[in-house]
Amino acid sequence: MNKVFGGRYEVLDRIGAGGMAIVYKAKDVLLNRIVTVKVLREQFLSDEEFVRRFRREAQAAASLSHPNIVSIYDVGKDGEIEYIVMEYVEGRNLKEIIREYAPLSPEQALNLAAQIGEGIRHAHEHHIIHRDIKPHNVLVTADGRAKVTDFGIARAVSSATVTHTGDIVGSVHYLSPEQAKGLQSDERSDLYSLGIILYELLTGQVPYDGETPIAIALKHLQENAPLPSKLNPRVSRDLENVVIKAIAKSAEHRYASAKEFLEDLAKVRSGEPVSAEVPLDMEATQVHKALRAATASAAGVKGEGAAEVKAAQAVKAGANKKRWLWLGIALAALLLLGGGGLWLKSFLTVGMTTVPDLSGMTVMDATVSLQKAKLNWGAGNSSEFSDTVPKDKIISQTPKPSSPVRIGREVTVVVSKGPDVANFPDLKGANPPLTEEAARNVITNQGFTGKVTVDTAPSATVPNGYVMDQNPAPGAQWPKNGVSHLTISTGPQFQIINMPDVIGKPIGEARNILETQNKLVLLVESQNSGLYPPDMVIDTNPKPNQQVQQGSKVTVIISAGPGPLAKQMDKQVIVGSLQRVVPNDGKEHDVSVRINDTRGKTEVWHSPYRAGTATGMPSDIRYYPPATLQILVDGALQYENRYT
Repeated sequence: MNKVFGGRYEVLDRIGAGGMAIVYKAKDVLLNRIVTVKVLREQFLSDEEFVRRFRREAQAAASLSHPNIVSIYDVGKDGEIEYIVMEYVEGRNLKEIIREYAPLSPEQALNLAAQIGEGIRHAHEHHIIHRDIKPHNVLVTADGRAKVTDFGIARAVSSATVTHTGDIVGSVHYLSPEQAKGLQSDERSDLYSLGIILYELLTGQVPYDGETPIAIALKHLQENAPLPSKLNPRVSRDLENVVIKAIAKSAEHRYASAKEFLEDLAKVRSGEPVSAEVPLDMEATQVHKALRAATASAAGVKGEGAAEVKAAQAVKAGANKKRWLWLGIALAALLLLGGGGLWLKSFLTVGMTTVPDLSGMTVMDATVSLQKAKLNWGAGNSSEFSDTVPKDKIISQTPKPSSPVRIGREVTVVVSKGPDVANFPDLKGANPPLTEEAARNVITNQGFTGKVTVDTAPSATVPNGYVMDQNPAPGAQWPKNGVSHLTISTGPQFQIINMPDVIGKPIGEARNILETQNKLVLLVESQNSGLYPPDMVIDTNPKPNQQVQQGSKVTVIISAGPGPLAKQMDKQVIVGSLQRVVPNDGKEHDVSVRINDTRGKTEVWHSPYRAGTATGMPSDIRYYPPATLQILVDGALQYENRYT
């Protein structure tokens, strides 16, 4: 028997495990829905502080309600077991998607980062910090919706955030520098972790890696991440600046809020310039590398050293200026060196590709096809109900399949939500009964638009002109445009008659009398009988002469042959009979005793016999009534008796 938590949540399967909890897929038998149950590991149950922390997780997260956050439904205790009940999300975690598909296109990465950011913003607005943002804690549904889960170390915070030294948990690859040092963490720590995720989505790798967690943590504190554009040339300078600002080592240099972070993401997606200021060390590195690459492309042109010195001086004088300032310097250097025209021409030259056919694919499979065709997702994807395309599969797309387009073109799709279904109303059980017109109105008013077919049938209980049956059944899930069927009563069709007496008749004769002559529907049952031979009617329901409606069902019970009620013949009767029928002439006579019962004719005793004696008489004779006893003397019948 499956484990049931709290008498309500029936475990269906184990689906995962974390550092402090085991995760199960379960069914809420009260609300009839699938849920996720997270159970605190047994080794932590004795740690009262940890248990209190576990409960606070549920209390804090339960206040959150957002499409990009996994909902908390319940928290409970079953014996010594502490558990939390959460929304069940059908999908994959983001880490699995990164391993399989990264690097993603900038548009795909921005879309996922924006969804995660929206969930984080909602939590921050409710004074809840996640503190463990990582791809493993982000679930992505088949239609591409990202949901943040596992507020495993989240706790309600006031305006003055309280930090517990040593509370550094989660994957070190996504840990903010202040968490790595055990210092105070706030909303900007979550944004740092989200910046690392965005970096990984764009490049396919984390910015800081090493052989040990300590080595990785030190890199968070000491090293600058490689520029995303070095790993993925499709990353624009604006997008790169957003990532670098999000993962700045000093919290003061990062985005102050999720709202500010999301605003810059939206600007990048729409092609607007962003206001992200690159930290001094990263800015100098970017400009120096950009100019060095530019001067290398124009090797042999005089004045190269002077151009670099001049650009470096400009960086030093305006290190905290907006991004456009140093980009302008870099562009000026390119034009000065004579390579600007060539660079501009290559920038404006875009290759062509063909739009793949995405119809019938999942969003995830379509993502792979778009990547191969060097195309991007657009921002206008939508979903709608479909009776022909399965749920979570693509119905249509823009541009159309096989269209020639420029590389990088955005593609939008319409994803199927499956058939639009609802619970079909109870029409045959309505009180008062419904006419055909009234039933059609109920169907229409409840949103069903499909064709309604009708037939008629007699009924002894439903008045003429009212619904007596329906298809689909009441409460059944049914497509809103599906065909439904009504059966309308024509009232009683047959007369009331007396139940014919067919007891003692063979079943064939009884069937003719009941079905053919009296229009009754025959149901046959059988049972053992010590009185009636096989296939003879023993009893009926209703009883003979009781009133019954023609067209209704009646039951006849037939004999299955001799049963356990066989009677035993008294040997004294046989002895007395023999004394009367065997001549008392002092001679022996050939005597036989025969039984003819439901089993057929049987000779039960045969022996020489002298009148007045009982030598050789059978001590026990059984028969199955009705039966006939015969005694023959010297081959001639001398005695016969019938037993019932």
